[in-house]
Amino acid sequence: MRTYVRMTFHSEGASPPKVREAMRSLGFDESIGMHDFVFRWKEKTTLEEILALTSRMHDRLKGMDVSYEITTIS
Repeated sequence: MRTYVRMTFHSEGASPPKVREAMRSLGFDESIGMHDFVFRWKEKTTLEEILALTSRMHDRLKGMDVSYEITTIS
């Protein structure tokens, strides 16, 4: 399974390298194409685990003035 994140950056927000650092600290890798970051689950996961990860991401990105969209594919 993979969880993908697509970001929209704002000129008054955190720089892309700072956002990348925050995402890496959560276990996401950069992705080129339709999505900006990807989290590769080691095995099939539950909705609760996905919500926990995205909640940590939400908390980590607070104040950075970025918008995001999340998609998880099994």
